[in-house]
Amino acid sequence: MRIVIVGAGDTGRELAGMLARRGGNELIIIDSDEKVCEELAAAIDGLVLHGDGTDPALLKKAGLAEADALVAITSSDPLNTVIAMLGHRLGVANIIVKLNKVGLRPACQEIGVTRIIAPKISAAAEIIAALHGISRLDFSLAVQGGLRLMEIDAGAAAGQTLSQLALDEDLLVVAIQRGQTVHIPRGSVRLEENDILLVLAESREAEERLKKIVTP
Repeated sequence: MRIVIVGAGDTGRELAGMLARRGGNELIIIDSDEKVCEELAAAIDGLVLHGDGTDPALLKKAGLAEADALVAITSSDPLNTVIAMLGHRLGVANIIVKLNKVGLRPACQEIGVTRIIAPKISAAAEIIAALHGISRLDFSLAVQGGLRLMEIDAGAAAGQTLSQLALDEDLLVVAIQRGQTVHIPRGSVRLEENDILLVLAESREAEERLKKIVTP
């Protein structure tokens, strides 16, 4: 798989290292910090490019138009959103974006971003899960074991309580984000239009069933 990663901060470097160790991937990493690029180039098997991740010439050099996936994971939400838009224009099918805040989430959804990662939401949800009976669940290990950690808009489920959704046992809502706060997913909680659900699904089939429930 040809994967372009824009942003070589802590998360970007860890991701690149994990993908390199797994093998079978052609990695291209772009970052604006020349020293970071030099260190990363010496550490992993991949093409590391120094420069602006929104520069069309650099993206052409990275072969973004031929990439199977684009990961925009810089420290800037606006920059990640612009990178995602450029990837969308070039026809990249699988685009993953990290957003620290929710403000640009609608823009990313509008262009068809495959997955939006919100680290603060995920961290808060993991803490809530630990406080309420899932104390031994390591989310990273759970996902490696086949579970799918989803962030999905409440959509058509807005106005219903969680208990009214009658989700199957292979779906577990672990947190609800409402604005800048994260709520415990009690069955009595009534969902609102812009709520975001953090859900663990045991299979792709379970994920698809949930999408049908919340799709307007």
